[in-house]
Amino acid sequence: MRQFGLWLVKQSRGRGPCVTKGPLMTSNVTVRALAAHDAACVSRIWVQGLDQSKLAVAWVFRRWFMRKMNGMRDAALANTGDVGPNGCNLITTYDGKPDRRMFVACMGPAQTVVGCCAVKIGMDETKAQDDSDTCSIWRMSVDATARGRGVATKLVTACEDWSRAAGRHKMGLYTINPVAADFYVKRMGYHTTDHFHPVNNRVAKWIVPPVYKYEKSLS
Repeated sequence: MRQFGLWLVKQSRGRGPCVTKGPLMTSNVTVRALAAHDAACVSRIWVQGLDQSKLAVAWVFRRWFMRKMNGMRDAALANTGDVGPNGCNLITTYDGKPDRRMFVACMGPAQTVVGCCAVKIGMDETKAQDDSDTCSIWRMSVDATARGRGVATKLVTACEDWSRAAGRHKMGLYTINPVAADFYVKRMGYHTTDHFHPVNNRVAKWIVPPVYKYEKSLS
C-alpha cells in the first residue's frame, strides 16, 4: 500500500515566497540566523511544507492523515506553541539560547526568505539535553517555488556547521516525509538508525508508515 502511494506522488504545489513574485536568483542564496521580521514568513513556509508529508500514505488515506498532521500544526501555532500565531513565538523559542538556533535561507536581490531550518542540542525537540553528543534538525521547510535549487542543502549545512562549532559529533532527525528522507539520505549522507509508529492502533499502523530516525557523523 505504501509503495502504491509513493507511485502516485506528484510535485506538491504551494503559494509563492513572502516578499516578491518575480524570478529568483538561484546563484544568490544566503543563510543567516532568524530575525524578528522573518517570523511570519517562516511560519507560512513551515505550514506549507507540512502538506508534503501526505505523500507518506496512499492517496485514499491522505485526507484522514492530514487531519492528524493538522493537529500537530495547530499545537505549534497555538499561543503556547513554539511557532505561535503567525510565528510570534519563534524568536522566544530560538533566539539567545545556547542550545539551539534557527536559520533562514534568502534568495534574490530582495533577499526573499525561502526556507527555514532549526538545530538543537539533543534529540528531544524541547527538553534541554546539554550533555548530548548529538544535535537534531527541526522545522525544516523550503518554499515550494524555491525547491530543487540547493536551498535545503545550504540550510542543513548551516545546521551541521553550527553543531560542529558547538562541539557535537553527530546529527540526527526524525521524518515521515518520503521526499525529505530521500534528500537526507541521497544528498546529505544520512542513514536510518531506528523507527517508531506515531499511532498505536493496529489498523492505523497498516495505513501510516513509521517515523524514521536518521543520523550522520560530523567527524
